[in-house]
Amino acid sequence: MKKIQKNQEKFRFLIVVTLLILSGFIANSLLSYYVAHNAVSKQISESTLPLTGDNIYSEIQRDLMRPIFIASLMAQDTFLRDWALAGETEADALIRYLDGIQQKYNTVTAFFVSENSRKYYHPKGILKTVDRSTAIDSWYFRVAEMPTEYEINVDHDTANPSKLSVFVNYQVFDYQHNFIGATGVGLALDKVQALIDTYKNKYQREVYFVNHSGDVTLRGAQFQLLDEHPTFALLPDKLKQLKAQQQFKFEYDTQGHSVYVNVRYIPEFDWFLVIEQKDVLEMQKLMDSLLLNILIGIAVSFVVLVLAYWTIAGYQKKLEMMAATDKLSGALNRHSFDIFFERYLVLAERKNLALSGVLLDIDWFKQVNDKHGHLTGDAVIRQAADLVRDNLRESDLLCRWGGEEFLILLPDCNLQAAQKLAEKIRLAFMQAEFIKGERLTASFGVGELNHSENKMQWLNKIDQALYQAKNNGRNLVILS
Repeated sequence: MKKIQKNQEKFRFLIVVTLLILSGFIANSLLSYYVAHNAVSKQISESTLPLTGDNIYSEIQRDLMRPIFIASLMAQDTFLRDWALAGETEADALIRYLDGIQQKYNTVTAFFVSENSRKYYHPKGILKTVDRSTAIDSWYFRVAEMPTEYEINVDHDTANPSKLSVFVNYQVFDYQHNFIGATGVGLALDKVQALIDTYKNKYQREVYFVNHSGDVTLRGAQFQLLDEHPTFALLPDKLKQLKAQQQFKFEYDTQGHSVYVNVRYIPEFDWFLVIEQKDVLEMQKLMDSLLLNILIGIAVSFVVLVLAYWTIAGYQKKLEMMAATDKLSGALNRHSFDIFFERYLVLAERKNLALSGVLLDIDWFKQVNDKHGHLTGDAVIRQAADLVRDNLRESDLLCRWGGEEFLILLPDCNLQAAQKLAEKIRLAFMQAEFIKGERLTASFGVGELNHSENKMQWLNKIDQALYQAKNNGRNLVILS
């Protein structure tokens, strides 16, 4: 009946523990979900999206470096400068030069405008003479007065006014650094749109450009321009607050999902690069992970319940034994010694029996560790415990007191008998050969418990006797 009751209590305990584990698992999964949700939102807003913006901006700069390099070469070309300084004779030579640039580098156009004549030279010929009062020619006069050597500008192509192109306009100077004209190349706008689609597909983000009013000015062919797009409603006010700031970010919720927006000013275009990202995919992954974690938690809790019950039932006795003994030597530990001491003390007082103890310490044990290592030292401890046990009675108790010290509790044994036992063990140590041929000795402190003493007083006097034995040269038995 007792055994059944004990098993029932054990099972109830395991059920409670399992429920606590399962509750903790579910609570931890929910907490992890909300923490991860906030972390993902923060990561998208503060790290992933800005980093994507930097990458796309870097790729835009990289893709524009080639035409900038071409325009730079044209501006430094001695043929172009010498031709202009020589009075612009033989226009066909320059036209052939521009046509060669256009063909070789596959640009939409290549051009040169002379400051002296204001003529616009093109692979097709001399297209016109630029005029400050003509809006389509305003770019040239801006370039002539700008502090930098070049600009990237989106403008109507002089050769095809209905078509927008991306131009790299470069200043040309003579050998005394006097301005003598502007040259450069143009890129087709549809090629730039194809690049934007490349960025979108590569980074899985929506990418487009807007002007200072928030109107979309450049987008990929895949971009759907919807008037009800929430970002378009928010951008104008955000851009007004921009002031000197070069980039900013914001987010909003729509249709149950968060949309993260990063806006960066592109000075080469005088436009803003807008990159959008929705959290749909990330949040779905988190929800799937939460459900999976909960299912795993239920399964694990059930397995824990079954395994724990059978493990405890099968190994309870072994656990009790392990709790009472020192793992290395197999002797009792100090906690078990206290329990047995109280029992032996009651028995000694009731029957007026002697109760003695022997505290022994292996001499120079540290040298064994230093010479052979701790694994050898552990083996010596096991051998020493076995040696002592071989010389004890069945009623005697051996306890590992600490390190290389052992305490022997001797019921119904007076001081003289305890001294004889200690001497017997001392001689056994001297005759024994330990691991790796080591020869060891031991020092002993022996004491009998007086009825007027408590346990601490008794242990202290034995310890003092051991200390005296070690102080007097070791390998001795000293009575307290």
